[in-house]
Amino acid sequence: MKEIFDSLKNALDQGENTVLATVTFSSGATPRGAGARMLVGAEGRRAGTVGGGAVEFRSIQYSQEVLQKMQSRTHNFHLSKNDIEDIGMICGGDATIHFLHLDASDLSLRALVDAAVEVISEHSVAWLVTDLSEADTLGLALYLPAAKNGDLDEDLFYGFLEDEDLREDLSIDTAQLMQSAEKIEAGDREFFVEELVTPGFVYIFGGGHVGQALVPALAAVGFAPIVLDDREEFVNPDLFPGAYAVCLCDLGDIAATVTITDRDYVCVMTRGHANDLEVQAQALKTPARYIGVIGSKKKTKIVRDRLLERGFTEEDLDRITAPIGLNIGGKSPAEIAVSITAQLIQIRSADYKQGN
Repeated sequence: MKEIFDSLKNALDQGENTVLATVTFSSGATPRGAGARMLVGAEGRRAGTVGGGAVEFRSIQYSQEVLQKMQSRTHNFHLSKNDIEDIGMICGGDATIHFLHLDASDLSLRALVDAAVEVISEHSVAWLVTDLSEADTLGLALYLPAAKNGDLDEDLFYGFLEDEDLREDLSIDTAQLMQSAEKIEAGDREFFVEELVTPGFVYIFGGGHVGQALVPALAAVGFAPIVLDDREEFVNPDLFPGAYAVCLCDLGDIAATVTITDRDYVCVMTRGHANDLEVQAQALKTPARYIGVIGSKKKTKIVRDRLLERGFTEEDLDRITAPIGLNIGGKSPAEIAVSITAQLIQIRSADYKQGN
């Protein structure tokens, strides 16, 4: 989403109208699933993708038609060999893409985009709502729930949801808006809702070679990595391109630096057994979604035995993934980073499917 909204902000600064193409439904072996987005301007694709190939080529054409007519629309792609609209793809399946016209002169759009850029930068909790009707008004909204953002006293709305009367007319329950790439119905209209920012942080304890390789890999697929180390020479943002933050941390008291929630991931890769033991013991007392630890089977057993001696149960220790990452046979820091990133993607995808 960052690329999309950074590009959209740039387009607004230039006074350029754009079209936001969003995959709202897919089935079968379609190139991209629901929630894939692409921003298109007069010169073609500006950011994002809806899958590449013929679908994307045709989507850019449709987007430019929408730009000319200044009218949003929805199109169904039938990706089957014998369908009426065979667009030359080998894979079968169906995809529905909504093409939302965005008018650069719309001040409410500017306010929404500015808010979205800030939300992404601050890693706040917000949902993007797209009106799937073909109305000629702004069909985009942003919802920030106070219950999910501790610095807010009340829910915030941008775009078409700013209108309280409209929210009442549509009988929109804010709980409906907190979905992951889903269609919802309210009143006589249909909306597509999606969380704007990938939920949770990835806390990486240890800024060594693996941590340095892991940060850009995670950032490239939408995670927000935070590096924590007790060595000043490793608390250097230049070593971690794409990191949300790099922090000097007492590994014996991590709660003094960070608060780990049930949406967060913990990756333990400190410089020694003793630090690994301390960080794991503290992480197990948090609701972390994932705790992964780097190391050999021998090291894993030593630390596990010491945690049992401290009173943790086998059930507690089953929360720990060790060795960390998928078993792809990699040995180098870059390969280990790929295996960890793949495992976190796997977990995140499973959570989305379950609606978490």
